Amino acid sequence: MSPFVSNLTSLFSGDLATISTEMKQLRKDILVADIDLAREEAEGISPEEISARYVSARGDHRIQAWLRRLAAEADSAQPFGPRLIDELDTLDALSFSAAA
Repeated sequence: MSPFVSNLTSLFSGDLATISTEMKQLRKDILVADIDLAREEAEGISPEEISARYVSARGDHRIQAWLRRLAAEADSAQPFGPRLIDELDTLDALSFSAAA
């Protein structure tokens, strides 16, 4: 085998090993994030934390929809007092006006 082909083969296999390690780490991170979300859903998140996470998740519609479902559950559990959904709507209006 020529030295060029040998060097090219070793370089390519080294890159594959790096990519494979990165892919394993990404899968691991996604799995941990999914487990954390499931645990938080089961334990419940405080209304203050829902609001804070809603602001930090601006642009991530999947996370915001999940937080809105949690807010609706929190509102249904407490029929009197401030409504968390109204607060999230106000936050959306504020972020929309700030972006404009």
